[in-house]
Amino acid sequence: MFLSNKNIGIIALALLLFTYLNLFTGLYFVSAIGAALFLLVFIKFVQDIGQKIEVRDLIAFLSILQWIVGPILAYNILPYDELYWMDVSEETYMNFVVPGCMALVIGMYFPLSEERTVGLEEIERVKEYLIEHPYVGYIIAAGGLATSILSPYVPGSLGFLFKLLASLQFVGVYMILFGNSKFKWILFSGLLGTVIMGSVLQGMFGELMNWLLFSFLVISIVVKIPMWAKVSMIAFGFVVILLIQSTKEEYRKATWFAETSESNSEIYKQIIMKRISDPSTIFGSSTLENMGARLNQGWIIARIMGNMPQNYPFVRGETIETAIYAGLLPRVLAPGKAMAGGRANFERFTGTPLPETTSMDISLMGEGFANYGVIGGIVFLLIIGLFYNWIIITVLKIAKNHPILILFVPMLFFDVIKAETDFATIFNYLTKSALVIYLVFWGMNRVLKINM
Repeated sequence: MFLSNKNIGIIALALLLFTYLNLFTGLYFVSAIGAALFLLVFIKFVQDIGQKIEVRDLIAFLSILQWIVGPILAYNILPYDELYWMDVSEETYMNFVVPGCMALVIGMYFPLSEERTVGLEEIERVKEYLIEHPYVGYIIAAGGLATSILSPYVPGSLGFLFKLLASLQFVGVYMILFGNSKFKWILFSGLLGTVIMGSVLQGMFGELMNWLLFSFLVISIVVKIPMWAKVSMIAFGFVVILLIQSTKEEYRKATWFAETSESNSEIYKQIIMKRISDPSTIFGSSTLENMGARLNQGWIIARIMGNMPQNYPFVRGETIETAIYAGLLPRVLAPGKAMAGGRANFERFTGTPLPETTSMDISLMGEGFANYGVIGGIVFLLIIGLFYNWIIITVLKIAKNHPILILFVPMLFFDVIKAETDFATIFNYLTKSALVIYLVFWGMNRVLKINM
């Protein structure tokens, strides 16, 4: 990534951005380094679209966007926010987070093996497999759809398992997209429409955004879109995010707290149409400021840095050990194991109480600091990057004999790409999704006699 001839121009642009920000804007120089790192990662992300299914690009892009770019806006541009204020100075914050992000990126892209990424060669093997097994995608998608329909009726203890199995809808449709079916775009549109409707009815849009991102990567390879189309789609995606962000608060008030005879879908349609008819409500200062505040996950990290170790000592790996134990053992064998998710850790490490109905994670960056401080936290992020790197390499090695495994990567990393998630959530999702994927392959081979 860093020293190839292809990327010399990208690095030069990043250096120019750093020089400009440092000399002409008065931005703190470490913040300027962070902005330059974001530009480098963003350009690589755009270049790889249509060429690779590169989950590391998504992780790097979203992490730096929320841990560096959002805080830069909070420190230098956005007005003071009564909820999401930064608890430490920009210098203190950036001196930890920028090196931490660099460590994560280096770990993820370090050339540990010749198998480095899901590129066009791997995709061609997937297409060859699907020519020989044209119905596999339909079987996988049907299984995912069935579990999605059944998931509201299963016991809570099986909820996470059914959530993972429901992800097979997208995996199966991705297989169909790479095949020769005349109905593939109809099937994909139908699935996406169902997921959008489910998000609207629940008022929860996080999972929808993740599937849109992964679907964008897959579709870009299927249709081989040119650079201008990539940029246009990214710009359109930004407008869609602004549109959704501008509607969330009004929609939730109308559906969660107000009494009305109208259905949730009717309410949301009215709100959307009102925004579209008056675009100034989408691009207004209040919407953009709210978007900037939501973009900033750094306020949680800053709150941890302001609270530890002054008021609460570093926990020296405690949450990491607990997460590994919780991720490796099923709850039936360890009923007292920790729950994935960061509400307890948030209150403990930030010193900030949360309402009973609210849950927030502390992110890998915040967890690294809470456990090991500045230097140890940076090393922790490097190890996390190497861990992701190793997982992708392992998938690529297995895919030499089982090429269709490539299309399960979005399912494997679905919760991992979120910048706000803590290690317990990430490790639990990785281990459980890997187990479910293994069982799908085993079942297809042993039960249906289909070699995947």
